[in-house]
Amino acid sequence: MREALLALLLSSAEPLSREHLAAILDDNPDYAGWEAELDMLLAVGEGVLQLVCVAGGYRLQIHQRHNALLARLHVEAPRPLSKATLETLAVIAYQQPVTRPEIEHWRGVAVSTQIMQQLQDRSWIMVAGHRETPGRPALWVTTPQFLEHFSLASLAGLPTVMGAAEV
Repeated sequence: MREALLALLLSSAEPLSREHLAAILDDNPDYAGWEAELDMLLAVGEGVLQLVCVAGGYRLQIHQRHNALLARLHVEAPRPLSKATLETLAVIAYQQPVTRPEIEHWRGVAVSTQIMQQLQDRSWIMVAGHRETPGRPALWVTTPQFLEHFSLASLAGLPTVMGAAEV
């Protein structure tokens, strides 16, 4: 049972939801009790692996206690995001759905097309529709990839922002 779960979780490129796992495992009596085993993996892990809940599903990853060691293995780090890009992402995450003029209002400066494109290229933001106002501005939201990258189960997992005022 444990090996079957580990095999599924390790071979999936995306987090697997309980519903997806149920669709695969529920019809086979050999896998009865898989949900209890999943909960056990979530609680205690499996050696160097830990099971985390992200973006509405479960993903196996190397336990975070090994992050410092693994950082030494990977010499080429991804290019860090600029302060402006991080600010823009934060506004979208906390205020979504939000238009570009609203992002600019929150930041107090114009948002460049490059910043929005960089966040789209990482699949962290997307257009979820258009506001029914003149010009029909795009409504920006974060994506499941954003949640997965930042190890969040949902937007409720975002840190509380102290002193933030409503628009």
